[in-house]
Amino acid sequence: MACFCGNVRKFAADLFKQDIMKNIFRTLCVLCGASFALTSCLSDDDVNTTTYGDVAITQFTVGTLNRYTQSVSSSTGNDTIIKTTVTGTNYPMTIDQVGCAIYNRKSLPAGTDIAHVVCSTVSTKNSGAVAIKLLTSDSLTWLSTKDSIDFSQPRIFRVFSSDGKEQRDYTVTLNVSETEGTTFGWTMKRNDIASEQFANKHLIAWGDSVALVDRGIIAANDCAYRLNGEGLVETSSDLQDWTLANGVTYTNGHLKQLIAVGTRQLFALGEDGRMKLCDNLIGNEWEDEALDDDASLLPLENIAAVVWPFAPADYSDYVLMAGNSQQDETSTVVWRKISQYDGPTKGGQWAYMLVDDDNSYALPRQDGLSLAYYDELVLAVGANKEMLQSVDQGITWQTASDYALPASLAGSLFSMAVDAQGRLWLVSDSGDLWLGSKK
Repeated sequence: MACFCGNVRKFAADLFKQDIMKNIFRTLCVLCGASFALTSCLSDDDVNTTTYGDVAITQFTVGTLNRYTQSVSSSTGNDTIIKTTVTGTNYPMTIDQVGCAIYNRKSLPAGTDIAHVVCSTVSTKNSGAVAIKLLTSDSLTWLSTKDSIDFSQPRIFRVFSSDGKEQRDYTVTLNVSETEGTTFGWTMKRNDIASEQFANKHLIAWGDSVALVDRGIIAANDCAYRLNGEGLVETSSDLQDWTLANGVTYTNGHLKQLIAVGTRQLFALGEDGRMKLCDNLIGNEWEDEALDDDASLLPLENIAAVVWPFAPADYSDYVLMAGNSQQDETSTVVWRKISQYDGPTKGGQWAYMLVDDDNSYALPRQDGLSLAYYDELVLAVGANKEMLQSVDQGITWQTASDYALPASLAGSLFSMAVDAQGRLWLVSDSGDLWLGSKK
């Protein structure tokens, strides 16, 4: 059965039919009645009230958290619990508007107390009201930014539109590192994944783990995409059965390669050397993308890409693409797009990351390039067998000493991916599969 990951859910329900909402709406009715009584005493010149039907959480931050770690006295051998604090804003919360999920990609340190968390900021579109579902029942309580919340398990936040006609549920999860310390290290997980055609394979996030698939396959939110023999985009929910969407008219986009999948959009390179966009996650209609430089500078082979939510702007993805171009024999060409998939300024164009004499930290040209967004950095690895990092979203690249490749890493080609749990995976053509984590 085909998966339609891009269909934005419609959150409209008859709230008065839900028993769990009766008490809340009695309160709302009282408040609305009071507001009406007050408004009726004023002239039209004194007040102008507007309510809205659309509903969304647009910003979510947590405050300072407590962290408890164990220390053993070198003199007495006794255990001591040490309490420190963690600044919540250093661990930004990602808001997935399509999947209705809110979570931190960068895991909180091990030992962080997430059973007593204050949500310092929960902003909504058009002043919607927010409630949280109790752990022991389906009852709701209004959210307070002063009271602590138990996030030892995912919590359901329900936001109501200001006109009271629509609602939307978000699953909020706080991720905590499973290991102590802040030093990154690798652990060998398997050594039997060798593939005769590894050069045409790459690693993708798949469920709570990863999967090694053909290089032309891209995936997000447990939905995979590929081009079929007719140049049309097929989808799969299991990497086995591939189908076109039922009841949808497809136009041949004359695509050369699928590049990346964002929150609500697909990106591809066309046979004409242009960047292409499908403004949905079905892949049935494609249009040319705007570029800020000549299309001859686009990569033609050895292309790698990575996408992550762009926190400074609502409803936006940061799409980074790199690969080899005929115009540059020494460096990998890098392009990026801040793609706003909704809102009044929806759109964006691809920007070429110019490599000149002032930039001595260009991404070296190499085969088997792979990119990953991990720990708020962009990581790159290829046949040069050196992990590189970009702290400025693709402009400059330097040795990633904190994320150095395993000393015993075998092979000459590699691929990376970050799974849904925010864990970094690395596979080589020797068949080795490694998991990176803080130790």
